[in-house]
Amino acid sequence: MLDLLDYIHRNTLVLYICTLILASSLSMYFVPALRKLATAKNFTDSPSARKSHSSQVPFLGGVAIYLSTSLPLAFFSIFFFKDIMVSDTALILGFGSLTLLVLGVIDDINGLKPITKLIFQVAISFIVLYTLQVNICNMYGIFEIFALPTSISLTLSLFVYVIFMNMLNLIDGIDGLASGLSLTAFSFFAYVYYTTGNSFNMLICLASIGSLIPFIYYNMFSDKKIFLGDNGSLILGFILGFLALDLLSSGYNIGNSLFSGHTPVVLMSLFSFPLVDTLRVFTIRTLRKRSPFSPDKNHVHHHLIRLGLSHRQATLIILVYTVFITSLSFFLLEVNINIAFVVLLTVASLCICLPAFLVKKIKSSN
Repeated sequence: MLDLLDYIHRNTLVLYICTLILASSLSMYFVPALRKLATAKNFTDSPSARKSHSSQVPFLGGVAIYLSTSLPLAFFSIFFFKDIMVSDTALILGFGSLTLLVLGVIDDINGLKPITKLIFQVAISFIVLYTLQVNICNMYGIFEIFALPTSISLTLSLFVYVIFMNMLNLIDGIDGLASGLSLTAFSFFAYVYYTTGNSFNMLICLASIGSLIPFIYYNMFSDKKIFLGDNGSLILGFILGFLALDLLSSGYNIGNSLFSGHTPVVLMSLFSFPLVDTLRVFTIRTLRKRSPFSPDKNHVHHHLIRLGLSHRQATLIILVYTVFITSLSFFLLEVNINIAFVVLLTVASLCICLPAFLVKKIKSSN
């Protein structure tokens, strides 16, 4: 046993693979187990006019993902990265994710006022940003803006982090969409942090990927369906927000070596679907003199369903779009960052608004 642990410790790639396998194995156990518990306790999401499912579906998927991700991280950190396990990063992320998990479960079961959730999100974001110093200190030349004053840096970082915590919940309307986008993003960050040699962030990515794969199967392909719930979308957004802000706060060294100083543009491309779709929906609601947070069925995935696509097909199209727009951002690395930003924003807006335009055109023709 000691020889095996020593071998794993000396071979980082083996350690990463073991993390992925252990997280996947735990997820294969926890997802059906939590589904069974949620069903027994009636922790289920009821169908309604604005929801796409027609039966009661358990919503403790986030708890299963949390357990499947945190346990491998704790195990491998204890045995191989003891200094990481007691570091501020591990402790703060553990505290924040657990708090948001509990908050999400309470919200799923009893419902919480939006202002209550926002207060908790802002407080946790501030603790992470202040303690771990993962602030957006530089705009990399977007709109000719470079270094930011401390107050603006903290305010912008706080705003971005809260957006991350909520964006997956806002677009989590069809099977596999939020979890599929998270899987794509974690895969991207795994490449980044493997390349840069950040072992702890790499472990976070692989443990998250491993926990998401079995969940996606149950969410999209199994008769025993389970939802992420607010508890799942909150913690996934929390971790993805940390990884994105950590990359942005790393300075020009990583940005120049991997993305030619285009780090913010590449990240905006990666998350362009939830960002642009949410901005589009909020704008429409405001123009119609409604609250931006009032629920409706005007998101892109709703329009894709109206065009006759199934949940799986709509999710696949959105994931293909995400890979396409992120790949396009790589092709524009040698272009001026402002030109790249305008081009990518234009392409993203056209692609994301196209389904709504097609639905409107079909209705008018009929």
